[in-house]
Amino acid sequence: MSSDNPGDRIQAAVSGGGPEPVGRDRTPSPARGGEHMEPRYGRAFVDGERTLVDRTIFSDPVLHRRELGRVFARSWLFLAHESQFERPGDFFTTFMGADPVIVTRQRDGGYRVLLNSCRHRGMRVCRYDSGNARAFTCSYHGWSYGIDGSLIAVPEEKAAYGDRLDRSAWGLAAAPRVETFKGLVFGTWDTEIPPLPEYLGDMAYYLDIVLDPDGKGTVALPGVHRWRMRGNWKLAAEQFAGDSYHVLSTHLSAVIAEASLRDDELRVPTTGFQVAMSGGHGLGAFDGSEDFDYWRTAGFPEDVCAWMAARADRAERHLGRARARDAVLIHGNVFPNLSLLPIRSSLRVWHPRGPDALEVHSWSIVPADAPPFVRRALLLDYGRHFGPSGTWEQDDSEQWHYSTADGDGFITRGLPLHYRMGHGRAPRTSFPEFPGSIDGLFSEANQRCFYERWSELMAVPHPAESRNGLPGAADGAVSGTGPAPAVTT
Repeated sequence: MSSDNPGDRIQAAVSGGGPEPVGRDRTPSPARGGEHMEPRYGRAFVDGERTLVDRTIFSDPVLHRRELGRVFARSWLFLAHESQFERPGDFFTTFMGADPVIVTRQRDGGYRVLLNSCRHRGMRVCRYDSGNARAFTCSYHGWSYGIDGSLIAVPEEKAAYGDRLDRSAWGLAAAPRVETFKGLVFGTWDTEIPPLPEYLGDMAYYLDIVLDPDGKGTVALPGVHRWRMRGNWKLAAEQFAGDSYHVLSTHLSAVIAEASLRDDELRVPTTGFQVAMSGGHGLGAFDGSEDFDYWRTAGFPEDVCAWMAARADRAERHLGRARARDAVLIHGNVFPNLSLLPIRSSLRVWHPRGPDALEVHSWSIVPADAPPFVRRALLLDYGRHFGPSGTWEQDDSEQWHYSTADGDGFITRGLPLHYRMGHGRAPRTSFPEFPGSIDGLFSEANQRCFYERWSELMAVPHPAESRNGLPGAADGAVSGTGPAPAVTT
């Protein structure tokens, strides 16, 4: 049994030390669902040092169905940015795991997160990405719901049901808890999960740098990119949590092309660090302590560089020198599937669409007080690199596609994957103000922490699994405990 102290667990994952996980049956698991799986099936690590990852976690359909309940239904999930909602009735449709939901602004200024599924036959009651509505009406049989989810109208109700339909019992299901942090809207199905700031833990310290460095906040530029790709969502999330190493290979051609367009020498910064945190969160940063000017290095126009320099001055007054100057945040991930790319003004969510597919929702996030020329420059930089037409995005998506697709072979699925980079290194102490366990820029400590948290959640069967017909629902390392998914109507 792992330590109850989050600090002990995070250090064990980073260094590979600490108690060994419960032993694993080495009998190969069935290639497809429907048969009883061996006990403790679903642990990420196959070795006591927690440095070798079971490849089946990226391809097995039964594991995918389980993690919808064990991981997604038990986590705080990012849903939208508050700047997307200006008036009561404004809405945005998205997902919580595989469940479609509608995020709606209420008349009191708060938010409701409604399951986008009619209580009559299950049809989606809203098929728009976003907009403003007084009600959501199902196109199948016409049941109509208010923006709070209450059932407000049923066609031919008297003739069809007489007085036997209790509308108050048949509203849209709703997430029981919705909270915000620095402009981000989160929801969860779990009534017993800690409050959002506690769930974020040390990550909240770094989110301040991304979302509110100078006290003025951020806004999401209009439009959210949505696209689907092949690959497992965990490969995307773990890369954003802690993988700076891949840039030297995956993105090398793009880096060379950009340098040639600027008539500049090839410069790939290799001085930086990774921060692993309890809860499975992680991020990476360039070392900014020696006045590293990212914006000029990246080729932004001089007027944009000057504006960002003035913003850094304001950030230093607001957050202090360490957060304003000593680090240039590159990438990060809030467990399970909210990824940040601060240097490209991007925030995105990886929605699972099966074990081998995902749907990406991507926002361009800019300073709330940025003038038009800064917004244009940041949006253009984001579009060139990321989003469905971005060169770097296409590089990444190809890797995730083939890493997932080729992992389901008879031989390949039995070969563990190597996650030992940085294993055994002592944490760095050169950034004493920064919380979390800090390692060098090239490290897999954050990935190990990500899968440590994933394994903790996957070890506890969700009470609803047997009701939902999952095979082997009670074969986890720990007997089924914890709340069933809670909904309100």
